[in-house]
Amino acid sequence: MSTDPSIPNSENPPPTLSSWRKWVITGGGLGLLKPAPGSWGTLGPAILFWMLLWGKVFDPWRSVVCLVGAIIAGILTVQLSPWAIRYFGREDPGSVVLDEYCGYWVACLFLPLPLAATSSLWHAWLATAAVYILFRLFDTLKLPPCRQLENLPAGWGILLDDIAAGIQVNIILQIVLRVWRM
Repeated sequence: MSTDPSIPNSENPPPTLSSWRKWVITGGGLGLLKPAPGSWGTLGPAILFWMLLWGKVFDPWRSVVCLVGAIIAGILTVQLSPWAIRYFGREDPGSVVLDEYCGYWVACLFLPLPLAATSSLWHAWLATAAVYILFRLFDTLKLPPCRQLENLPAGWGILLDDIAAGIQVNIILQIVLRVWRM
């Protein structure tokens, strides 16, 4: 290991690299807001989902956008989490909210939303809020297997519990929205 301070190493990343990683892993800084950084962090993907609804992006394209977003957020979470664990000094730092992006977008995949969800600002907001509230509830409750998945190492534990919560919310919404249409 070099002792020359001008040569960056993994233990002391240069401030710009540290700032970039921090900005990404905290969802553009939303995870730095208090209280409840996970709730603040979920606002990012919720706003993007609302924009898809309000912009009248219909399925399957809306779900393709959410799936691509979830994949990118998932990859970045796993890649940046070891750094974030060292930076924030905790195994599952609350400020890390990129996993919330991934979980929320998983909850939004292929939902059979009524046409009304894209017909007005109010209905788009209601659909977005319903997914938001359910996702936050399930992410907080950590129903099985979420709690067990949290114990996986580094970024996998941080990410997979949110994906599992997103899947649980998606299943519930798939059932409710299909029954409601009958």
